[in-house]
Amino acid sequence: MPALAHGVAVLQSGIRSGPFGLVGHPRRQWLVATIALAVLYRGVAEIGYALQFAGPVAAVVWLPVGVGIAFLYLGGLQYWPGVLIGDLLANDYTALPLGSAIGQTCGNVLEVLVATILLRRLVPNGDPLMTVRGLGRMLVAIAAGTVVSATVGSCSLLLGDVITTADLGRVWRTWWLGDASGALIVLPLALAWGRPSPGWWHRHGGETAMLLLVIGGLSAVALTSREPLTYLVFPALIWAALRLGQRGATLAVALAAGFAIWETTRRQGPFAFESVTYSVLATQLYLAVSALSTLTLAAVVAERQAFADSLTASRARLVGAAARERRRIEQNLHDGAQQRLTALYVRIQMASEQARATPDTAVVELAAAQGELSAAIDELRDLAHGIHPPALTERGLSHALRGLAARSMIPVHVTGLPGTRVDATAELTAYFVVSEALANAHKHARATAIAVRADATHGELHVEVLDDGAGGASEQAGSGLQGLRDRVEAIGGAFEIHSPDGRGTRIVATMPAVPWSGVAGAPHVHEDAR
Repeated sequence: MPALAHGVAVLQSGIRSGPFGLVGHPRRQWLVATIALAVLYRGVAEIGYALQFAGPVAAVVWLPVGVGIAFLYLGGLQYWPGVLIGDLLANDYTALPLGSAIGQTCGNVLEVLVATILLRRLVPNGDPLMTVRGLGRMLVAIAAGTVVSATVGSCSLLLGDVITTADLGRVWRTWWLGDASGALIVLPLALAWGRPSPGWWHRHGGETAMLLLVIGGLSAVALTSREPLTYLVFPALIWAALRLGQRGATLAVALAAGFAIWETTRRQGPFAFESVTYSVLATQLYLAVSALSTLTLAAVVAERQAFADSLTASRARLVGAAARERRRIEQNLHDGAQQRLTALYVRIQMASEQARATPDTAVVELAAAQGELSAAIDELRDLAHGIHPPALTERGLSHALRGLAARSMIPVHVTGLPGTRVDATAELTAYFVVSEALANAHKHARATAIAVRADATHGELHVEVLDDGAGGASEQAGSGLQGLRDRVEAIGGAFEIHSPDGRGTRIVATMPAVPWSGVAGAPHVHEDAR
């Protein structure tokens, strides 16, 4: 089974840039890829028939569905005729009426298309195995697609008098769980092994081989015995998810599933009951539980690792940004306030010398010195305002955001402000999120209106800025948006940006916040600010 899914991944890679690319003309490339999918689909179905875990009516696990979804998800929906051809070739026309067989094929093709389209829509970017949310969306897509096949296939069998009405519910359940199990085994395997990972075998090859031997040994003990030893395999699956990531987890699941299916079809082990229905159901539930548990744990580990890597990178960027900010402040002090204070010193010295010789002319120099002093004070005030806005410190986030809205060149609609103050770190971070978002909307987005909302509830400060501009904003290296993400994530918050081309930009930041120990801030307001 691992070799099967790896073959799927290799074929997908070939479609994009490898062997099929050598065919030349796009139509010939499509033809070769479609034929390859049909051959692979039928071949996997024949393996299931030969090993007796798939039959003309229903299957303990139907692996071709995973092959089809993986192929179309990675390669493209245009290759769907390969699923149709493969399924037509895989049908046993001696065991089923022609109408029922054709109905099954229609259901199987719709199953793959529905699951693939949903998966592409729910997880348009990235790997669904890398996050719990992505994994959950993949499960939704698989569940929806397999429901279609189970429903169409069961009804086709009923209409062809292959089964009776009394059998319909049992056949539908077996069909749905069998297809879902096949997708859960093959699709994650193809996704995990379909993307390049240089050096993975060098780093984890020895541990992977040892772990697969352990899983094989535990499965051989647990799944050939009538004793309650079935879940001895789970610690090894957990270890695979924790230590070896998606690649190791999917290999481990496939191996454990292979043992379970093999022993059940041989009528041995803890899932071999007198009732074939119970045997099939117990095996399918074992496959589903083991796969879901292992993949979920692997997704959690991947999320935590990605967050740790992101936090490490953001901290490094923050250190660099802090160093640049210190140099900027030093430069501003040197070129601005320091120069003015030096000039002020010179003028006062000149006024002092003139006062001794001609007291009347000293008045002019003192007036000029007063002007220099006033300008230096203004520059220092502006510099301090850029470091930490006085309005934020003195009157809180609500007042500071109203000030930002009032000074904006673009009309700003403030739909909500916090009714209470929170800690200074959260308020300052939220202030800079809104400030940068307003500046970007003015400079780059050509927005005509902006909406700002902020609220503090349940120990979190939530800020949202939405504009109607051009969209297309991205977190390029060194950009202001990347700096905002770094600020928010550095204090344990979450930062999101949605900016489709031509549909405006929505920036959302949520950060931990504790109540401020000082004087309560301004009451909650709903207002239009200009």
